[in-house]
Amino acid sequence: MQKLEEIEIMPLFPMDPVGDPQISPDGSHVLFTYSEVNMEEDKYETQIWMLDLNKKKPVQFTFGKENSANPRWSPDGKRILFTSNRPSPDDPKSEDEKKKKAQFFVIPADGGEARQITQVEEGVQSPAWSPDGRNILFKANVFKGEKAEGSDVKIIRRMKYKHDGKGFSVGMYTHLFVVPSKGGKAKQLTDGLFDVEASDWSPDGKTIAFVSNFAEDADRSFFRNIYTVPVKGGEPELLWEGRGQIGAIAWAPSGQYLAFIGRDIEDPGMVWHRNAELYLLPVDGGKPKCLTPEFDRTARGATKLEWSPDSKHIYLAFPDRGAAHVYKVSVEGDIKAATEGDIRVSAFSLDDSGAKIAFNASTAVSPTELWIKDGKGQRRLTEMNKGLLRKLRISTPEEFWFTASDGVEVQGWIVKPRGYQEEKKYPTAMQIHGGPRSAYGYKLEGAEHEFQVLADHGYSVVYTNPRASVGYGEQFAGLVSGAWGERDYQDIMEATDYIIENYGFVDPDRFGVLGGSYGGFMTNWIVGHTDRYKAAVTMRSISNWYSFHGTSDIGWMTLPTHELINGKDPWDDPELCMEKSPITYVKNMTTPLLIIHSEEDYRCPIEQGEQLYIALKKLGRTTEFVRFPGEPHGLSRDGKPKHRKERLQHIVRWFDRYLK
Repeated sequence: MQKLEEIEIMPLFPMDPVGDPQISPDGSHVLFTYSEVNMEEDKYETQIWMLDLNKKKPVQFTFGKENSANPRWSPDGKRILFTSNRPSPDDPKSEDEKKKKAQFFVIPADGGEARQITQVEEGVQSPAWSPDGRNILFKANVFKGEKAEGSDVKIIRRMKYKHDGKGFSVGMYTHLFVVPSKGGKAKQLTDGLFDVEASDWSPDGKTIAFVSNFAEDADRSFFRNIYTVPVKGGEPELLWEGRGQIGAIAWAPSGQYLAFIGRDIEDPGMVWHRNAELYLLPVDGGKPKCLTPEFDRTARGATKLEWSPDSKHIYLAFPDRGAAHVYKVSVEGDIKAATEGDIRVSAFSLDDSGAKIAFNASTAVSPTELWIKDGKGQRRLTEMNKGLLRKLRISTPEEFWFTASDGVEVQGWIVKPRGYQEEKKYPTAMQIHGGPRSAYGYKLEGAEHEFQVLADHGYSVVYTNPRASVGYGEQFAGLVSGAWGERDYQDIMEATDYIIENYGFVDPDRFGVLGGSYGGFMTNWIVGHTDRYKAAVTMRSISNWYSFHGTSDIGWMTLPTHELINGKDPWDDPELCMEKSPITYVKNMTTPLLIIHSEEDYRCPIEQGEQLYIALKKLGRTTEFVRFPGEPHGLSRDGKPKHRKERLQHIVRWFDRYLK
C-alpha cells in the first residue's frame, strides 16, 4: 500500500494571493495584499505591497512576522491605514502576539513609522476613513451576554450563537465605532442586542448609514433594514424597512441616494434562487428603485459598491457564464460591463476621477494578480505568482457546452492529465461545486488547484455548472429550489454521458465523483441513486436534513426550512425532509466512499459525516472516515497548509486504490 507521505502534492497557495486592491485618490499608486504559504510554520503570511503605476514592479510596503492587511488610503492620499496584530511600538510586550487581536495602524504614504491608533479588546474590522480624513469608522465585537465569574460555561439565549470559521459568539454583538485617525479613545455609535452589518459614511461626514434588524426575533427573519446614526452620537433612526436581505451599501457623493444590494421578497418561504439586485434609495424619503430588474444576473451580495464622482453611476460585480466582472450601472438603470475577458474579478476600487479601476482577477491558469482598466484599456500589472507558477504543473482546462435533456445549455470544463497521450484512456473525476448557488469558471483557486493535483497524478478532471449555479440567470439558478437531487442530478449524469461520448481518452469504467458542501450532498445523493461511479469522495457534506436543521450555523434559517420543504420546519413534514436526505438511501450505497470532514465545521457539522460513516460500516460497505481537528468548513481553501496537503493526499490515495 502506498504511504501517504509518498504522494507528492503540487505547492499550495492562498485563495487570493493578490488581494484587496486599493488605488490612490489621484490614481498614481495601488496598494494590495500579497499572501504566501509557509509550510514549515504551517501558516499564511500576508503583507501590503505598493505599485507606482509609472513603474513596472511593485515594492513591499509592510514587513515583519505579523500579518498586515486591509490597506486604505486617506482621502488626501497622504496616509495609509491598515490592520495588523503586530505589537504596539509603545508597548511591544503587552500581549502574547499569537493571541493579539488585529488593531489599526496609520503610516505616512511615503514611508515611515506605523502608529497604532486603536486598542480594542476584541479587535477591529471593516475600516473606512471619514470624508475629511479625521476619523475612522469601524466595526468591533461587544460582549453583552452574561457569564459567571471564572466560568467557561456558555449561556445561550438566541439561535444565532456560532459561525463557521469564527467559532462561538455567545453574548457577542457587532457594533459601530469611530476613532480619531490620529489615535485616541474609540466612541461606540450603536449599542444593543443586534448586529450591525454593512455601513457607510455620508458625504458630509456627519452621519453613518448601516444595515441591521433591531427586532427581538431578528435571528428568525431574512429581512434587514437601513438605519442612520449621527457621528456625534444619538439614537439610530430607521431610514427604510427592508423587504429582504441587504448586502453592501454606499452613499452617493451628492448625498441624495444610498445604493444597496438586496432582494424584495414576496414569498419568504421560497426566495433563495432569486437574483440579488441593485437598488437606489432616496435619503430624504421614498421607496427604493430597482436598477437591475431586466439584467438577469445576481449581484454579489457582499461585494463593494463604488459611486462615480458625479453620482451618476454605481460600480459592482456580477458573475456571468464562468466569469465575474465589474459592471457600471447608471442611476437610470443602464448597465455596461466595465471589465472583460475570461477572468474572474474578486475585488476592485476606483480613483477619485472615476477614470481608473484597479482590480484583482484570476484566470484558468493563474491565481489572482493585480489588473487595471483605464484610458489605455485593460491589462494585468503584476506577476506576483511567477515563481509559484514555475513549480505548478498546470494543464489548461478545455471549455465545453452540452445541451441537457430539457434543451438547456450547460457549461463545463475538462482538464487533461499530465503527460496526456491521445491513444490512451484515463481514469476521470467528476467534480461538483458547493453552494449550490455558486459556480466554477475562469479561475485558479483552491478547487481548481485540486483539479490540477488530480491531473498531475494521471486523472482527467471534469467540472460543470449544473442547474442552481449562478451566472446563467434566475431561472437556471432557481430550478433546483425545493428539488435538490432532481434536475441538478440529471445535469451531472448527462454531463458524464456527454464526456464519455465526446472525449475518447476518458475511461467510462474508471469514473469517480467528488465534491464538498452542496457538492458533498450531491456526492452522497449520487452514490445512493446510481453505481455508475467506481469511487467517490464526499467532503464537508450533508447526509441528513433533519439533523442539519438544528446543528448547522445556518440550518434553522435557510436550509432545509426555506429551500427543501417549502417553508416548513422538518417536524412539520418529516417525510419530505427525509425523502431529500441522502442517509435515507444508504442501503443503496455500494460505491467505495471516502468521507472527509472537519471537526470544527459549523456549517455542515461533522455529525453529518459521522452518521453516514456508521451506517455504511454497519452495512459492511467500503468506506473510510478522515477527520481534521481544529478545521472549519473551508478547510480546502484556507485550512492549515499541512492539513490542506494531507487532505489532497487522501483524495489521491483513494482514487488510486479504486480507479487505477
